[in-house]
Amino acid sequence: MPENIDIDTENKNASVENIDIQVENVDSELAALSTWEQRMLERSLDSARVQALARSGEFVHAALALLEEEGSVEFTVQDVVQHSGGSLRRFYQLFSSKDDLVLALFEELITQLVEHIPESVQAGAPPLQRLEICVRTLWDFVRGEDAPPAKIVRSMAALHNQLAAARPDGLRLAWDPLRQLISGIIAEGVADGSIRSDIEVEELSDLFFDVSLAAHIFAIGRIGSTHARFEGLWRFCLGALRPPPQ
Repeated sequence: MPENIDIDTENKNASVENIDIQVENVDSELAALSTWEQRMLERSLDSARVQALARSGEFVHAALALLEEEGSVEFTVQDVVQHSGGSLRRFYQLFSSKDDLVLALFEELITQLVEHIPESVQAGAPPLQRLEICVRTLWDFVRGEDAPPAKIVRSMAALHNQLAAARPDGLRLAWDPLRQLISGIIAEGVADGSIRSDIEVEELSDLFFDVSLAAHIFAIGRIGSTHARFEGLWRFCLGALRPPPQ
């Protein structure tokens, strides 16, 4: 058994060396191209990227449509392919697995959520007021009058938990636009003294984001009840954000 492991390791090392040699050969070939040839190659690559984005978007929007129709992510890759009018071959050229597609779907949902945040968040309002708008926007997205149907919102929560287990790094990247927005506002609040400075901005931003997100996810399970209220969540967050008494 150890001998097989050694052989496998040697083969992997040889494969890595071959890849490095191939990359070096490609780099030297690209460097040997004339300027116009390099421009033509760049245009070809740009065109291929645009086509790949368009095709992958078709699959993501098909998955989103299935989510809205069925209220779950129990659909199969074949369901998505049929709904999009594409092919399995094209799907696996763009996505490594269904999990890869599910992550892309979640990223699309987060993009839509961030687009719902009012432009006033970017304006000159006080930092704490802007953070309240962020949290309220997320709350309204899952609990408000204009929120998606309950079965879809619950599916989003299940989707989040599924990705947290299977693709934690990808999930964190999906939330990055909102995380970065919140972190920037907290940094401004620390600078003007309206937000506590005894905790590092990055750590405080992560705590604020994780606590508010967890509250929203748990609130999803109580859709239709009167137990969960935004005002209570925001008072809790506000107490945690304000500077401690001297």
